[in-house]
Amino acid sequence: MCDCLRKEKKFNEVVNDFEPKIKKVLINTPFQEREDLEQELKMKIYQKIETLDEIEAPGFVEFLHELT
Repeated sequence: MCDCLRKEKKFNEVVNDFEPKIKKVLINTPFQEREDLEQELKMKIYQKIETLDEIEAPGFVEFLHELT
């Protein structure tokens, strides 16, 4: 799978996960600006998607070891 397809797949997954939150936040935005702001948010997500791939959250066991 080429990098562009992998990036697009990851983007779609992230947008699907955040879609309810995006819609909820957009309710507080004037109606005339909602679509533009939604596009801007999605563009920022797309630009940062590679950064998200590089971030590794610790597993549960690693997390427990950090606490002790």
